[in-house]
Amino acid sequence: MDKIKILVINDEGEDIALEESVLAEAFGTKPANLEVKYIPATEKAAVDAALPEAAGVITVYTEFDEAVLKNMKNCKVIATQTIGINTIDLKAASEQGICVTNVPDYCVEEVAMHTVTLALSAARKVTIYDRIARQKVWNVDDIYKYGQLHRLQGQTYGIVSFGNIGKRVAALMKEFGMKVIAYDPFLPADVFIEYGVKRAESLEELFAACNMISLHTPLTPKTEGMIGYDLMAKMPEGGILINTSRGGIVKEEELARALKEGVLGAAAVDVIIDETNFDSPLYELENCIITPHVAYYSEEALEECRIKAARMVGDVLGRHCVPKYLVNKDVIGRTKEALA
Repeated sequence: MDKIKILVINDEGEDIALEESVLAEAFGTKPANLEVKYIPATEKAAVDAALPEAAGVITVYTEFDEAVLKNMKNCKVIATQTIGINTIDLKAASEQGICVTNVPDYCVEEVAMHTVTLALSAARKVTIYDRIARQKVWNVDDIYKYGQLHRLQGQTYGIVSFGNIGKRVAALMKEFGMKVIAYDPFLPADVFIEYGVKRAESLEELFAACNMISLHTPLTPKTEGMIGYDLMAKMPEGGILINTSRGGIVKEEELARALKEGVLGAAAVDVIIDETNFDSPLYELENCIITPHVAYYSEEALEECRIKAARMVGDVLGRHCVPKYLVNKDVIGRTKEALA
């Protein structure tokens, strides 16, 4: 009997008992020919060697381009433990009959809360005040030199991409008395009405109207570099930009320029473009808060994404059904595994 090999590729450690349990449940019981193997994402040679025989893969940021996918002759499903799927060539995956899934509804609360935390920290200059307080700067006149503060009530908050996270951020910011506008060209008008949010017809309209804006759009060829200096310059004086999506959404050099020139009052980012060598002009700027891509994180969220990703693999290989979070829907009808 041929082995059903499933790979777990990430940097979370080799304890994959949770994945094994979820997969066993999908098969009814753990079959003797089921092999679940952990490989650290950093061990590229081991990953490359194992991929051709894998029937399923659970991963985080492993790159799957056309060449890699063509070599995965036995693979039927790739499940990412993430919301974004920009590391996988979806067209090539569909051509190879491989289902690609994500976990679009995990860490919604974490990312939304982190976004709001960054927004409030930037608006109240928390990191700047922390730094000067440690330097024993306490005199009111000295504090005023670091710029004005304004109450949030009555200001306008903007959201780019009104998905699960954007909707939760809107609810939270409305609690602070802010008006909320959102831009998402893929949603019908009644969604905005349902959530009590004004719809912006363009990014230009959104940026011109909002004192604070957060980005929640996935990174795709169409969204890469979509936020540049000209858009930022449309914001009212003292505008604040928050990015908890992907660094590549923003033209980073232009964001740095806007902050240096005072076009923006502040920015707060959980992501940068180069998260390998960490080369970014934003590090030099005291009016930019940077956190190390941790918006997704809580112990509960990590467990949630592991369970849901494993279930997607189990749906395809064990239950033989179309997985709930299938991303490349054009693969239906040409999957390697017959799915109900």
